[in-house]
Amino acid sequence: MFDKTRVMATAKRLMDGSVDAQQFYQDLTLVLAEESGATRASLWIYPNPLLCDSIECLSLYDRTDKAWSQGAVLTESDFGPYFEAMRRDNMIVAGDARNNPVTSCFNEIYFGPLGIVSLLDVGISVSGEPFGLFCCENTTDLLHWTPEHVEYLRQVGTLLGFALRKARAAAPVAA
Repeated sequence: MFDKTRVMATAKRLMDGSVDAQQFYQDLTLVLAEESGATRASLWIYPNPLLCDSIECLSLYDRTDKAWSQGAVLTESDFGPYFEAMRRDNMIVAGDARNNPVTSCFNEIYFGPLGIVSLLDVGISVSGEPFGLFCCENTTDLLHWTPEHVEYLRQVGTLLGFALRKARAAAPVAA
């Protein structure tokens, strides 16, 4: 668990042109799900990094059905406590996400339908500017996220700063 060499190999494939940005995002979320032990892992960007008032999913991998999705957009107007916490703390550790004051706003339209019970989100900065976040979610049982989980995602964000910047420049997301 928490093998950064897999993440670095994924980034290297992007940097040497072996994969395009979308394949990089998919490979990355697969590695994050497996390394964190979560059911789902995703990469989200802030379309407007100055405001950080919405996030757009670049890739979400679900280990249950071994499938990827993308394109979901979540906004502060719908999930205010979550966005306030991410701007303030740059992370949310919610082992019991449905009863956490900053994540319970997702219960009805996100957690409930998808069966999510635990969430760990860690913000990503690229070149010192907000970029987005990594999100790990669990659907099978409550996960008690450890400091090692948090540190792993933080280190991945730091290690991948250059690759994420290159991928976004190669395939910009419409705001």
